[in-house]
Amino acid sequence: MCGILGYFSNLKIKDSQLFKLKKAASYLKERGPDYLGTINGKNYFLSNSRLKIVSKKNYILPLYKHGKYISFSGEILNHRDLKNFLISKKYKFFTDTDTEVILSLYDYYGNKFVEYLEGFFSICIYDIKKNLVILTVDRVGNKAIFYNFSKGKILFSSQQSYMVRSGFLGFEINKKKIDESLVFGDVSGEETLHKNINKLLPGEILVYNFNKVKKSNYYNLINFVKNIDDQKKQDLNNSITNIHNVLKLNIDLWSNNCAYEKSVLLSGGVDSGIISMILSNKSKKLKSFTAKFLGDKDFRSLNEINEIDDLINKYNIKKNIINCSKSNLLKNINKLYNNFEEPLPSSSLLLQNLSKSINKNTGTRICFTGDGADEIFGGYSRHHIVNNQYKKDNNLDTIALGLNYLSVERLKKFFNKNFQIPDTRADFLRNLQSTSAINKILLYDIKYYLPMFLKSNEVVGMNSSIEFRSPFTDYKLIQESFMLKDEFKVFKSAGKFILKKIFANYLKKKFMKKRLFSVPYIAKEFRSGQFREFLLNLNNNSKISDYYSVQGIKKLLQDHTRTDHSNTLMRLLTLELFLQSKTK
Repeated sequence: MCGILGYFSNLKIKDSQLFKLKKAASYLKERGPDYLGTINGKNYFLSNSRLKIVSKKNYILPLYKHGKYISFSGEILNHRDLKNFLISKKYKFFTDTDTEVILSLYDYYGNKFVEYLEGFFSICIYDIKKNLVILTVDRVGNKAIFYNFSKGKILFSSQQSYMVRSGFLGFEINKKKIDESLVFGDVSGEETLHKNINKLLPGEILVYNFNKVKKSNYYNLINFVKNIDDQKKQDLNNSITNIHNVLKLNIDLWSNNCAYEKSVLLSGGVDSGIISMILSNKSKKLKSFTAKFLGDKDFRSLNEINEIDDLINKYNIKKNIINCSKSNLLKNINKLYNNFEEPLPSSSLLLQNLSKSINKNTGTRICFTGDGADEIFGGYSRHHIVNNQYKKDNNLDTIALGLNYLSVERLKKFFNKNFQIPDTRADFLRNLQSTSAINKILLYDIKYYLPMFLKSNEVVGMNSSIEFRSPFTDYKLIQESFMLKDEFKVFKSAGKFILKKIFANYLKKKFMKKRLFSVPYIAKEFRSGQFREFLLNLNNNSKISDYYSVQGIKKLLQDHTRTDHSNTLMRLLTLELFLQSKTK
């Protein structure tokens, strides 16, 4: 797990540019403290930091082979199989890294190399012989590449902030995307909240020839789903067996590439529970980390510590409890949001607290999560709500907005703004007309909702030197999930029906209705706490006043005393912090 940054130009790099590029590259140490390497020529600059995961040996990065350089972040989980294939083709290797395998695979297959990779990755290959730069990311969005292309030059990085903090790019706001960010918590398509920064989308590959860029898709989940023959979908028992077998193979694959002990973020839910039980058979020293919320009775009622005991004891997993108080969760809010990074979801506050504690107290580098299971197997209560509503009104806007229709109503009521669903989202759904209602909802979640949380895992984890792994985001498992009949996803009002059946194969348990889907303390903080004071102190000189009426924000805050508006209020607060970002 690492960080990457590069700049390629059709002109000679100026000394002033080189200084800023070196400054930007120095920030990569925040993601990979074990090593930072840089190469540069008259018109290129490429850097790669490293957090040791696969091997504890030292290597020079960016790695050079076959007349090509590579800067790489992530894990190629099937790299040993790929390496054996390449050896059969007379390729030789001088390291035990997946990085070297990628370069040889590119040398053999050209741009189609990425189709053979399994795992999570962001990759830059500089092909000196062909004078090309290739950028690509994984199929689901576990890893990211942000870039600026202007006047035949391209600058890219693992994180947006590095390009702006260094002064190489100015801090320019993409004003037309502010409302979308407030409604959905993220920006769809290739654009970001930075006017001058785009993102490479999951399953995309970009080729730069020192003049132009050309992007294409190497993977498209929709095409796979559209070609599924519903007549071949299996009955319940066979479906349970099949998904269970795929899960075991999947978790076995995702437990590769580990020179360090494994751990898991464990709640009382089915997702992390399944991962823990299967993973415990692969790792006899498996550690778990579970949050314990401190405070009044309402907060303590969210704890799931007692619900994991049977699992912990049966599968001999080492239990670690992390105390999460309101002060611990909120004290680093400026560091998380006031740093030129697009605002992350509020759940990042909890993840940040857990990550810092894990890193400080255990030094753990690899931690598994259950992220992705809800989006893929229909685990959210809104899936049931939206599915029923769409069947009544047959309106794609119902799916596009989900429960965010509340944010649209707030925009109108408190800010007198009409919101139109962006074409990126609307066009995506129109392309799904032939698919079932629940599959439309899940495909939409995988496209626009899941990557937002995976980005949080990536940014927050890397800044604590932790590689979060989410096996439910494996593209083969996702494909297999769409082979299920619709009724095996949202069964009556119960989500993740199949996963609960699989869980029961390991441990008999009655699942309680989950109460924690966001960070505790937030709603109360907007009624009487530091978040309320922060918004009350806004004035017409505040950055956010360029986009939203401060008077409207305060009216929304006042109305929060009787109706929960914490979702929109949190997005307003984090947007103001983002807009206040300053170069240090």
